[in-house]
This record gives sequence, structure tokens and C-alpha cells, in this order.
Amino acid sequence: MARLRVLHSLAGMLADEREQWPLWLPVGLLTGIALYFSLPGEPWAWAGSVAAAILLVACLVLRNQRGLALCFFALAVVAAGFGLAQWETWRVAGPLLTREIGPVPVSGRLFEVEPRENDIRIVIDSPVIARLEPEATPRRVRITVRTHGGIEPVPGAMVSILAILRAPPGPAWPGGYDFGRAAWFEGIGGVGFAVGPLQSAGEGGEAGFWQRAGSAIERVRLAATQRIVAVLPGETGGVAAALLTGERGGVPEDTLAVIRDSGLAHLLAISGLHLGMVAAIAFFVVRLLLALSEPLALHRPIKAWAAIAALIVSFGYLLISGMTVPTQRAFLMTFVVLFAVMIGRQAISLRMVALAATAILIIAPHVATGASFQLSFAAVLGLVAMWEALRDRVPGWRAAQSFHGRLGLYLAGIAITTLIANAATAPFVLGHFGRIATWGPLANLFAVPLFAVWVMPWGLLALLLMPLGLEAVALVPMGWGIEGILAIARWTADLPLAHLSLPHASPWALVAAGFGLLWLCLWRGRWRLAGIAGLAIAAVFCVMARPPDILVNGDADLVALRMSDGTLAMSTLRRDAFAREAWSRMSGDVAQVPWPGAGEVSPDDTLRCDRLACLYRVPDGPLVSVVSDPGALAEDCATADFIVALVPVKVACPAPLGVIDRFDLWRWGAHAITFTGEGVAVDTLARERGIRPWSPAR
Repeated sequence: MARLRVLHSLAGMLADEREQWPLWLPVGLLTGIALYFSLPGEPWAWAGSVAAAILLVACLVLRNQRGLALCFFALAVVAAGFGLAQWETWRVAGPLLTREIGPVPVSGRLFEVEPRENDIRIVIDSPVIARLEPEATPRRVRITVRTHGGIEPVPGAMVSILAILRAPPGPAWPGGYDFGRAAWFEGIGGVGFAVGPLQSAGEGGEAGFWQRAGSAIERVRLAATQRIVAVLPGETGGVAAALLTGERGGVPEDTLAVIRDSGLAHLLAISGLHLGMVAAIAFFVVRLLLALSEPLALHRPIKAWAAIAALIVSFGYLLISGMTVPTQRAFLMTFVVLFAVMIGRQAISLRMVALAATAILIIAPHVATGASFQLSFAAVLGLVAMWEALRDRVPGWRAAQSFHGRLGLYLAGIAITTLIANAATAPFVLGHFGRIATWGPLANLFAVPLFAVWVMPWGLLALLLMPLGLEAVALVPMGWGIEGILAIARWTADLPLAHLSLPHASPWALVAAGFGLLWLCLWRGRWRLAGIAGLAIAAVFCVMARPPDILVNGDADLVALRMSDGTLAMSTLRRDAFAREAWSRMSGDVAQVPWPGAGEVSPDDTLRCDRLACLYRVPDGPLVSVVSDPGALAEDCATADFIVALVPVKVACPAPLGVIDRFDLWRWGAHAITFTGEGVAVDTLARERGIRPWSPAR
């Protein structure tokens, strides 16, 4: 009886919240998309669509039984999300390189040019690759060019280059960020580096309309970037280009590190903040100019006209900033808000957020699994939920204040919104990056007003003045503001405990955080407070996360061992810098130390090496032998509890906890090994990625 009363009470609360039900539509789509990407293998092509159709039919048949019909409809939305992800995978499918080739001549149309601090990265569309059949040739390849003496790269031009190519890399460790999957959905089936200069390849075939349009936009972006850095050299120009054209390659790595540690990294990633600033500036300027005419102000819908003008300016900014997925998402949300203004509806509401999220998940389902989507919508969800709770009180607060009171109210609003945005995104930041800026709210309190009131207005004016060649008039004062933001970043990054680093958490931390945040923000009744439990569970997952004891890459030339002080002892500090940095961040941003030399012992006495192998005593765990020469196998197999052999093991090895050898590393890719009281847990890259279109079987 008690159980029935609880169920009846829950059903009553759910019925009372029926106005909030549509807000859960994108959540259902997101669930189906996440299920698709979590599978180890590719399902039947029509699984999602057929399941959605069957469930919708069942919903119609049972429409008189509302509770049951609602359950079937919810499941149909999940199946629809699954089907959307399948459809996108089929839509972008293309050949993928399966082995390293080259040096080979590569020719095609230059699609994208990304100037960076020490090199240039280019994307070639519809390439022709020597010794590779057309049906096996990727749709696009991305090549890093470090050589000099070639032609100036111009998007749209036909070029050729000598390069070494391979498949896009997978994660650096099991469960890490999958670069190969991201490249797959960008149409990139091969990456590599040039071993010769970039050369012209003649006129080539006639490009289609969209190719010509894309090339024209890329030429404008490249020219704008070059003119920005010509006026503002160094890190200031690099940051200005990142804000206006989306090109972050000119920002020095040490500057990026300072910006990350200060909690201001979101200012460099063109997103809702930037599009919102541009739209707001355009809206208020146009409306002010129209209001100067009394007939227009009294008899025409100048508010709607200003919204249209702001939308046009925002679309131009979308094009010039590179049309990345986060920027497209921000433009879509800006469009929803401005459209609401045009038709006289509430511009900021959870329904608008749900509508934007639904549209994005339909257009590009794969972005749902990325940090950018999750962070941006977590922040927006928290802020809009707060706005809906306070919007009836804010006008009264403003009306009761003097000028100085309104200024204080504005600063308090920045502080509160910064705290809410940081709180809403903190579990996702820790879950994806394992690192959070402790003084981020303080840095944002000073940097965001400077960014909003000074930097972005001058930046927008600079873009408008570029056709006249007068961009320096606006870029110079914009540079002053950027220098101020960088000074704030350095100040906060140098404060004690500037950032908190934790080992990479389980994916369930993101699930718990997402569900808790949604429950807290989307419902209105008191039961919404139960969402705090989800956030608390996510925090526990993050705090209790434990890094692997041993990491080995798939090429068997890099091994990392977790020492008693938490540092990572690397078998070499010369190879695979990318993997070493990724492993260090995943383990809690710990230091990297070299292995002791032959005949030496580590300071904590957990690792000792000779010329054949190293013996590693896991902290509070078993003895492991890392074998680099077959001559050590006979002795170490008899004494060690676990064997990591960087060579093939062709003889019986009775290590009680198991053996991993060169064949396992070749077959399964990178390994992450963790010793527990119950034994040993081995995660492999192949098992985590599964056999999917973007990760074919090795």
C-alpha cells in the first residue's frame, strides 16, 4: 500500500507539471543519441527509425490510456534520437585511411587554411592521392605544413603537396576524447604532415556553388585574420583574431594556459556570449537610430526591424567566425531569441532553450556527446532557469535604484550569473577535462564587463570598417581592452590554488550531473530539489576517481607508471608528446618523471630497472615487470605477478595476474591497467571504441 501511495503521489506531481513536459523532448533525443554512440558495434541501419515508428503506432493505439501512451511516446522520442544519429552517420560516411601511406603527392581544392604559431594547417577537399584508388580516397584530408618556399595558401585554389598520411588518430587512452570520430563527422578521412612545399595545381574542375561560396568565405576570414595581426602583432593580435574570425592558432600556448587557468577560456571560444554581444550591440544601435525619427518610432515596428538587422549582423558574424559547431549552435539560439522579439513573444525562456537544443540535435546529433554542447547548454539552462525564477522581481529592483544602485545591480548580476554558470558547468568541466579554475568567478567579474562594454563593440566596428581599410581605428582600442583581459587572467592565474585538478571521472559522473541539472531546472515544483542528489552523486564520482596504475600506448614505445606520490614515470620523455600530455591531464594534471637508468632505483623505491626489464611495485599492490627484451621473460614470468611485455611473448608465462604482450598492444591498441583488491582491470582502446565506421577493426 505504501508503495502504491508513493507511485500515486509521483503521478500527481507529474500531472501537475504537464506544462513542462515539452521541455524534456530534447532530453529524450539526447538519450537515444547517447545510446547509439555507446554501442560497441554498428546496429541495423533502420533500428532507430523502425522502433520509433512502432512505438508511435502503439502510442496512437493506446491513446485512451494516457499514462501508458505517454510512456510509449517518451520511448519513441528516444528511438527517434537513436535513428537521427544513425542517419547522420550514414550521411557523412566516406572512405577512411587504414594504414600510413607516403610520402605521396596529394592534390585537390584548398578548403580551409588555419594559420598557427609555428605552422599552417590546411584541409584539402576531394583530394587525388597517388597510388590510392578513387573509391578508397577520403573526401577530405587535413595536412600540417611546416615547410617554406611554396605558394601562399588561398582557399578555393587547386594545390598539390607531398605528404605522409594516416588515419585520424583515436583517443590517447581508453575512454579519452575521440579525435577520429570528430574528424569522421567533419568528412576528414586522413591526416598527416607535409614533406614538401605547397604548390599550385592549375585550375582544376569547375567547383560547385557551395564549394565556391565556402571558399569565398574562407578567403574573407583569412584576409581578415591577416589584417588583424598586422595591426595587433603578438598575443594581442592572436586573441583578437580568435574573437573575430575564430582563428586561435595565433595565440601562444603559454597565453592559452594562462587563460585556461584563470577561467576565461570561454571568451576565446566563439559561442553564445559572443553572438549575443554582437546581436545586442546591433539591435540597440539600430533601434536607437530608428527611434531618432518620430514617425518611425510612433507608427512603425522598429523593435522588430532592429531584431531583423541584428539577425543579419549575427549571420555575418557566423560566417566570418568560421561556422564551427559551437558558433552554429549559438547562432541558432540567437535566431530563436530574435525571432521571439519579432513576433512579440518572451525572448528568454526554457521553451526557447528546448527548441534550440531540439533543432541542434536534429541537424547534428553527434555534437551531443561533446564537451562544447554539454557545457554551453548546461550554462544556458542554469542561467535561464534563474532568469525565469527572478524575472518578475528584476524590473522592480531596477526601478527602485539610483544610477549607482543600477551599476551595483549590474555588477551583482555579473557575479551571480558567473557563479551559476560555473556551478552548472563544473561537473562537466571536471568530467571532460579533470581541471577547473578556482578563481574563475573572480576573473569573470572583472573581465566580462570589459569584454562586453569595450572589446566586442570595438571588434564589431573593426569588422564593419575593414572594407574601407580603416580597421586600425577600432582594432587599436580593442587591443587595449584585450591587454586588460590578459592582465586580469595573469593576475588570477598566479593566485594560490588557481586551479583544481582531479583524475578523469567515470562517464556516469556526466550522466548523474546532466540528469540532476535537468531535474533541478526543468521542473517547477518542490520535487525539483531532488536534482541536487544527482549533482552530489556526480561530485562523488569526480572526487573518488582513480587513475590507472599503468598506461601503455598501442605502438609499445611509451609506458607510464603511477608512482606513490601520484606522478607518472614515463619510459621516455622524447616520444609521443601528445599522449604523454593527455595521460598527465587524465591522471589529475600530474608531473612527468623519467624512469631510472639501468641499475638504478626510483626515489620512492617502487621502480627499478636493468637493461632487459623494469620491476614496478604498484602502490599497495602487486609486483609488475615491464619487459623490453625477451631475455627477461624466463625469470620475470616466475617472480612477477603481472607482465607487460613490449615484445612478443612466445613461451608459457605463469604470471598469476596475467600477461599483456606486443601482440595484444597491436591488436587492441592502448591499454589502461588498474589493480584493485579483487584483481586487475584492463581497459583497451579497441574495446572502448568498438568497431564503428570511424573506428574499423585493427
